[in-house]
Amino acid sequence: MRNNDISETQMLKTVKEELGRRLPPGWLLSLKEQVSLPPSKKYADGILEITTSDGISATVLIEAKQNYLEARDIFRQVRTWRNALMNKGLSLANDEANILIVTPYLGQTARDELAKEGISYLDLTGNIRFALRKPAVFIEAQGSNKNPLREYVPLKSLKGRGAGRVVRGLLDYRQPFGIRRLSSETQTSAASISRVIDLLERDAIVNRESPRGQILSVNWEQLLRRWTRDYNFIEVNKMRTYLEPRGIPETLSKLTKANFKYAITGSFAAVRYAPVTQSRLLTVYIDYPEAAEEQLQLRNAETGGNILLGRPFDPVVFERTETSDQLTYARVSQVAADLLTGVGRNPAEGEALIAWMKENEEKWRIPLIRPT
Repeated sequence: MRNNDISETQMLKTVKEELGRRLPPGWLLSLKEQVSLPPSKKYADGILEITTSDGISATVLIEAKQNYLEARDIFRQVRTWRNALMNKGLSLANDEANILIVTPYLGQTARDELAKEGISYLDLTGNIRFALRKPAVFIEAQGSNKNPLREYVPLKSLKGRGAGRVVRGLLDYRQPFGIRRLSSETQTSAASISRVIDLLERDAIVNRESPRGQILSVNWEQLLRRWTRDYNFIEVNKMRTYLEPRGIPETLSKLTKANFKYAITGSFAAVRYAPVTQSRLLTVYIDYPEAAEEQLQLRNAETGGNILLGRPFDPVVFERTETSDQLTYARVSQVAADLLTGVGRNPAEGEALIAWMKENEEKWRIPLIRPT
């Protein structure tokens, strides 16, 4: 059975069963699923009400994830939960809210991170840590340290965030290097990297010294073009169009003073290497759209805009960036992929950029083992 075959209803039912049989006699559990919640509670997948035999009660917000979470996912999830609670006037830190995450499987590092943040968890292999201050409850149980629901299925495409992170690492770093070193540099699991490498070996894009040995070489141009068969800038990035009435230079000037994370991509990033007709649209990845809109003072524009900005498919676009004239640009490998899958003149600009990359490989590919 695959992870996504397990419904949220099944997971919520498991929560009630597993906690119910561990609580003292006389305690009551009431579970409400999202579909039955009032509008004020819709930010939770379920609500668990616990009442002691003395009438003391607590409310637990349940977040059900059908796919297992890796440790690096926890940080983003915690930030999302904190923001959602803040909007409701609640706080994790002050024990005004209790959160329980339920998922098919949680690895040890992910479990440790949740415990550190004071968030309870329960996975379907039996790993449980459930803690309340009032009423006082602490339940802990050990399940599996391996994900029994995870099947090895040969990768067939390079869609998705994980594949994108691996591809960017293979493009940006010069070979040779091992899987573990690439895993450390890209903050991606060795298992995920191995699956991508297996696909690329089948496509004769990657060459290894042995089935489990070092990566000896990567045909970066073939890899870039193979990635853009599955990656599409327009489809995977959440971008919106804005208007700066005073022109693009005004936004560029403001970006030099920005206190949020950003990376310029598209034509404005490519023209530094492969001069083409200057674009009338500035494309910018940003980490916090709300902060950017406020600081840049842009107007929403369905048509006729000159600024395209928004949140990227993965934070990898902010890694290995380049700085010029106090502005931050996405890595040339990311810019090329964005242009090749863009609109209008973008693909032609992408081809011009690839031509520059072929002649200047030593300038944009990074040695993975840096000089001491």
